[in-house]
This record gives sequence, C-alpha cells and structure tokens, in this order.
Amino acid sequence: MNELIEELLRFLTRNPNLGLLMSALLTSSAVVCVAWAVVLQLQRRSARARNLVWRITMLMLLVVGVWRLTSEAAPPVAVVEWRVTMQEPPMNVAPIVLPERPVLILPEKSWSQRGLKWLESWGVRLWLGMAGALLLWKLARAFVGLVWLRKHSEPAPWLIERQAEKAGAPSTMRCRLAQRLQSPMLTGWRRPVIWLPKESAGWDEKRLDVVLHHELAHFQRSDVFWKWLAQCAVCLWWWQPLAWLAQRRLRFETEQAADDVAVLASGDTREYVRTLVEIAAGIPGRLRPTAGVTMFGGESIQQRVRELLKVNQWRGRIGIGAMSLIAVVAVILAVLAATKVEFKPKAPLYQSEAKLVAGSPLSGAVINWLAQQADYYGTIIETIESAEMKRRALERVRALNPNLKDKDVEIHAAQVKGSTMFGVQAVSTDGKYAKIFLDALLDEFVAFRQSVREQAVGKVVQKFVQETKSKRTVMEEKNAKLVEFQKSNNVLMLTNANNKGSLLLDTLNTQLQENQMTTADLELALRSIPAAVTNNQVNIGDAHPVTQTERDYIKTQSEVRRVENELKYLLETHKPDDPLVIEGKEKVAKERFLLNALVEPITEEMSTRAETAKRRIVVLQKMIADRQKEVLESGAKIAEYEKLKSEAELGRKDFENLGEQVTQIRQSLEDHSGNDFVAIQERARPATEVLQSGLIPVWRLWKSELKPAVEETPVKPGTTQKKEPVKAAS
Repeated sequence: MNELIEELLRFLTRNPNLGLLMSALLTSSAVVCVAWAVVLQLQRRSARARNLVWRITMLMLLVVGVWRLTSEAAPPVAVVEWRVTMQEPPMNVAPIVLPERPVLILPEKSWSQRGLKWLESWGVRLWLGMAGALLLWKLARAFVGLVWLRKHSEPAPWLIERQAEKAGAPSTMRCRLAQRLQSPMLTGWRRPVIWLPKESAGWDEKRLDVVLHHELAHFQRSDVFWKWLAQCAVCLWWWQPLAWLAQRRLRFETEQAADDVAVLASGDTREYVRTLVEIAAGIPGRLRPTAGVTMFGGESIQQRVRELLKVNQWRGRIGIGAMSLIAVVAVILAVLAATKVEFKPKAPLYQSEAKLVAGSPLSGAVINWLAQQADYYGTIIETIESAEMKRRALERVRALNPNLKDKDVEIHAAQVKGSTMFGVQAVSTDGKYAKIFLDALLDEFVAFRQSVREQAVGKVVQKFVQETKSKRTVMEEKNAKLVEFQKSNNVLMLTNANNKGSLLLDTLNTQLQENQMTTADLELALRSIPAAVTNNQVNIGDAHPVTQTERDYIKTQSEVRRVENELKYLLETHKPDDPLVIEGKEKVAKERFLLNALVEPITEEMSTRAETAKRRIVVLQKMIADRQKEVLESGAKIAEYEKLKSEAELGRKDFENLGEQVTQIRQSLEDHSGNDFVAIQERARPATEVLQSGLIPVWRLWKSELKPAVEETPVKPGTTQKKEPVKAAS
C-alpha cells in the first residue's frame, strides 16, 4: 500500500498540472469536511448558525479555487509539502545488440497513458473552460427566466402591496403576479422583487402574510447574494462532488432559517406549517430555481416541517457559544484556503559510515563515575557534530580536493551501546562527497583531540611552574620578616620580661585584694561600734593589730559587766535604798561613761586606717595597669614572633612538598594520556543510498524559490548532456 501511494506521489510530482488538480481536490475536500463536522456539532442550534457555516464554506471554496488558479500572481501563505524520492534510471545498462537490419519499433501507449498525458496538458484548461461555460449557462438561463417573468407578469394588487408594507417591506421592493409560477420567489438585492403565483390574488390574509414574511426574511438575510456566490463556487468546482453537496446544504439551511424568521414574526408555528403544506400541495414536483430564491424547491417539505415542529430554544438566533465556534472554524477554513498542497521531488540521499574508538580518562574510584563517563562521551558526540568540526572538515576537503563542489552534509554520531566505540554517519546528496567529507572530519577530530591533550599538559606544567614561583616567593618573604623582627627585638629578653611582669602582676593583684578586704572590714566596723558597745559584741578583724585604746575599751567593757553583776546581787540581797546598792549604781554609771568615752577615739583610729587602705588601693590599681600594659606589649611581640616563625615554617614545608607534587603530576599525566585517547577504527565506507519515505507531508510557511538564471536547452537526440553538481541549500 505504501509503495502504491509513493508511486502516486511520484506521478503527481512528474505531472505538475495533475498535482495542481490533486492539491485543489485535497484542499477543497478538507474545507467541506471541516464545515460538515462543525454543522454536525450545531444540530441542536438554529438553522441560522448552520447557514452561516455553509456560507463561510462556499466563500472559502471560491477563494481556494481562485487562489490555486492564480498561484503565480498571489502565492499561498503556507504549504503542505510532499517530497518523494524520484526513481533514477539505472546507470549500468547492458549494451543493446542491434539487429542486422535496423527496425524502428515504438512502444504503443495504452489509452490510460494517453488520457493522463492529455489531462496533464489540458486539465487546467478543461477546468477553467467548463467552469466558465457552466457559469455563462446559468447566467443566461437566469436572464432568460427574468425576461420571461417580466413579460408574463403584472403588478400585484394594492391589497398585496399594502400587506407587504405592513410586513416590513422596504419602499424599493415590488410585488408582481406571474403566470405559470408555482412557488413564490425573491430576485434582486438592490431593487428586490417578490414574484407570486397568479393564484395568490385569491389567497386569504394569513397565507399571504406567511409567504411575504418568508420572502422578506430572504431579503433581510441577503440570501440572493449568497445563492449566486454559491452558484459561482459550484461552477468553479463543477468536478468536486462535495461542493455540490455543500450548495445543497446551504440551500436547505437558507430555507430553514427563513422559516424560523417567519415563524417568529407570525408567532404561530402550527398555522405556519399548515399554510406551508397547503401551498406545497399545489406544486407538482421539485423545482429548480434559476434567477432567485424560491420558497420551495430545496429539500423535501416533510423535512422542513419536522424541523419546524421541533422545540428549539435557539430558533432565529446564534448564541455566544455557537458564534465563538463559528469564528474558530472561520479561522481554520481560512488557514486551509491559504494552504497549498505541493508535490516536489526529493533529491536522493547517500550515507557513509565510519567508526571511532575513544578511551575515558575517568576511573572507577571517581564519585558518580557512570554519570561523568556519560558526560564525557556526550561531549565527544557534541564535538563531532559541532559546526566547528564541519568547518574544519570543509576546509580540509577544499584543500585536498579543489575540484569538488561543496555539498551540504549532515553529521550524526552515536555511541555503540556497552562499548567505547562511536558510529559516525555523513549524509549528503553526493555519495562520493559524503565519504571524502567524513574522512576529513575524522582526521580533524583526531587532530583536535590531540591538540586538546597537548594544551591540557601545557596548562598543567605552566600552572605548576607558577605555583612553584609563588610558594618560593612566599617562603622568602616570611623568612625575611622573621629575620627583620629578630634584629629589632631580643626574643629572650622579651620572654624574661614577660615572665617577671606576670609574677609582679600576680603579687600586686594579691595586695589589692587584701587592701580591698581591709577597707570593707573597717567600714563595716565603723557602722557597728555603738551597737557592739551596747551589746558587748565588738568585732575587729584579726588581720589588723589591736591598739591600746581598743584594749582599754575591752577592759572597761569587762569591768562594766562585773559591776552590773554586783549591782544585780546587791539588789537581790539588799533593799534599793541601801547604801551599798546606791554605791553599786554609781560604779555602774561611772564604768559606762568611761566605756562610751572610748568609742570616739576608736572610731577615729578606724577611719584613719580605712583612708590609708583606700589610698593604697588607688596606688596598686595604677601599678597593675602599668604592669598589664607592659606585659601585653611584650606578649604581643612574642605572639608576633611565634606567628612569623610558624608562617615561615609552613612556607618551607609547602615548598618542600612541591617535589611530591611533581611525582603526582607525572603519574596523572601518564594515566590521562593512557586512557584519554581517540583513534579511527574504521575509515569511511563507500556511500549507500538512504531509503526515504515521502508519505508524511510537511507543513511550512511559503517562501519564494529562486529560479535559475539560465534555462535548460533541449538536448538533441543522440547527444549527451553533462550534468553539473549543484550545491544543496543549507
């Protein structure tokens, strides 16, 4: 089946006029089929919506026909293109053995071959000739019919004219009664005329109102114009059955839409149907209108009655949803009308194959080894197919083969599954050129990989040299800073001074704490001396020496306790007015006076000692601050020395480790050069033809094609013509 279709496509490619007819047939069929599918979706909508779809369809058919026949003046917007490979005649033909006596034998062509050849030469002319003749015949028939009607008709009575005005007829519309006219009819769109049968003079008002509303609906919807547009379309597409079918559906939907308008105007569907059936009963058969739009003559009256009796909420209107769908369909039909189907020959393609083998520089110890290996092989494929490799290969081909014409070559590379081999293909319209180009591409790719490896080694060595210089410079700078510091600072003296300063600082801190405690004890004793004297609880710190006043205070306090105890005894053994009791009381008072007198000198002494301790604290704090500053300065210098010393040591170790890096770099380069290699396993094979299928068309925007400047001259019999290779369009 595919071979049969491809043979048909080759036949249409060889015969452009028949291809034009096939293109027109396919495009027009697509337009009608799309419209039919949309009409099926609008079955539950109004006849007005379906009529609009068929109107757009007839308009698009007319556009398609005119556009196809005038493609040179008005090129299409888009193209659906079938490209098929034309079968070339075999080059190696066995020599023909001529008979002794020359005999001229011509193959007899079959009637089908002669017919197709005639159709190729005269098909388009036949199309246009028949279309023009059919259109002229229809126009002549309509003109003769109108002349006959005017000759055998008379103006309608004023009652009918008044009835037409009441129905909404414009002032330019006239009504006439014609003889032998079986169906009411509307003609003209600038000066419309309603033609009524002679018998309509005796119709009642209801029947006349129905007929007038129906014909006025045709006038309001411009059905006469669309009828003649459809006539032009079917005359142009006289050989397309779907065009006649579309005109038939348009005529039926036109009458149905006019019926809907008349029903909405009268308001009584059953009365309208009854009147329609009564008028149709007097018509002997199906009419074939020529000049205008008749009330009858399309589909059968039974189908119109069934449509009228259906309950349809969309009667007489389209609706937003249906209008949106029709707008989309209009765009689709416009795209189809602007699209041309073309059959063009496809140049044979030849393919040459070669094989590469490549090693991976990665090892199994690398994390995500499989993913990195896939990336590495993907990079090889991208490099082979890159434009840079094609450019280098083209320059190599031009240098080695200056007589060859440049051809467009497609390069495809793929890894053989489960191996490190790569298949490389070169596809071109010239087999010899494809093989030469592929060999040049392989050589350029191997040279490119070699240059990449050399650049990588050079970068590693250069980086190592730069790193060596940098580390040596750093080591020398660190050593210079260390020597300069040692010259300006005695490290041993700094260390001893720092140690002594730390010990002295500890001693000063201890003295400061002792004086602070002494001051706190004295301040507490100053606040508690009166209470201690009263309660006999004087508390003076052990760290301070006891003064003579304090000893007297303690001795007097003991004497007060002794005298008070004697007084208590006398009070228990003697009467209160006893001289001994009175004498004891005097002793107690005396001793207490002496005790209170000692409190003031004790307070003065403690205050003096507290002030002395505070002054010592200030002096100690200043000494501690000075010592801390000295210790911090010496410590900072020692820390700076240690830092310079450690940095110099690290610089020396880094410089010494460069020797180990040399060994590692050498080993890495050896491993990389051993694994990262690319070699040609198989050179380009002789090119073979690629089997191509032209069954799938390609849609693209139209663009003009440059015509050759020099036309081909006919070749005389017995002579051969040399074919020059043509550069394929890139």
